Amino acid sequence: MNTRWLTTMAVVSLGVLSGCKETVDSQNVKTAGIAAILFATAESDQETRLTATLKVGGDESNTYVDLSGGDSIFASAGDKRVQMQTQETGVYEAKFNTAAEGTELLVDLQRADDDDAPSSRGTLPAPFDLTIGASAVSRAADLNITWTPSGSNDDVRLELNGPCTFLETIDVPGDSGTHTIQANTLQATGSADQPPPTCDITVTMTRTRRGTTDIAFDSESSFILQQVRVGKFTSTP
Repeated sequence: MNTRWLTTMAVVSLGVLSGCKETVDSQNVKTAGIAAILFATAESDQETRLTATLKVGGDESNTYVDLSGGDSIFASAGDKRVQMQTQETGVYEAKFNTAAEGTELLVDLQRADDDDAPSSRGTLPAPFDLTIGASAVSRAADLNITWTPSGSNDDVRLELNGPCTFLETIDVPGDSGTHTIQANTLQATGSADQPPPTCDITVTMTRTRRGTTDIAFDSESSFILQQVRVGKFTSTP
């Protein structure tokens, strides 16, 4: 029986039982056993951050792959190619000075002794400007949120979060360019015998597009590409 496989499965089992982060040397893992969780995030018009998290045992595993022994991972955006840098064990990052719509991002895992995975790829959705309808809004009134440009085929999600309200997450159909938070949608935290709270609410809008991962990887691999913008307003009773 393959001793490398046994070593890998032993590490995975230990990680599941202990509930803490475990690591395994990439020399003990076949490419087909690596789940690559790839995220490209642009938070402005000027920069995209690409992260690659490599796991063994599926995308929800707590066992991370430490690249060693000649194994390396690279990223490209347009005609720029760089080696991704280790942020922590099993997590690799590259940054690019672009966030333009349609920019193709590619992740390339090169193996010394097993199959390469050179062609995980996707394109960035369009950047956008986010506008909150007012600087202070009562929870008993409507709140208008708009963004431009709009009308893409990409997924759009709004998240409203603050210390005095419960988290509100909204999937916006059709990238419409506008969404109204209806009156009394945001629910205040705290008990009935406390004064109605006021606080700053962070509005995070994400426009998301899915890429594809190399067929050499574990089938639970994924590639998500996002444009993210943040705004704030004060929520009052």
